[in-house]
Amino acid sequence: MLDDSGTFAGGAAKEIQEETGLIIPENELIDLTALVNSLPKSGRKQKAGEETEGDEGANEGRRDTNGNGEKLQTGVYPSPGGCDEFIPLFLCQKRIPRREIEELQGKLTGLRKDGEKITLKIVRLEEVWKEAWRDGKMLAAWALYSGLKEEGML
Repeated sequence: MLDDSGTFAGGAAKEIQEETGLIIPENELIDLTALVNSLPKSGRKQKAGEETEGDEGANEGRRDTNGNGEKLQTGVYPSPGGCDEFIPLFLCQKRIPRREIEELQGKLTGLRKDGEKITLKIVRLEEVWKEAWRDGKMLAAWALYSGLKEEGML
């Protein structure tokens, strides 16, 4: 989802506000998919926001490996082969007082005019795969986060 200026991060920030009530500035979101896509071939680890020399245009998409030159977008493809939809995945790391986190538990959110009825469920990060295993987007985001964290890039 794009925002009015055509950016995915702005659309993500808007969705976060609509679905949680949290106001997250666009510049506080880390595009996990772009970060993974920008990994240098040398294997040198790179931190979020760090420039890689000679890696201009990394976010324009890598070439696939089957040799046909098809341009792949920087995002997760939920149905590869079925459609060309892709989804960039974002991370926001923020310290919030425990009381505020607890107040989010069970909160009803979403835009009623759009038919959205969302109930927030707060879970510990290490338990998220057990709670949200049916959501492929969440599993992909969790996998990217875990890998980037393990590599020391977050």
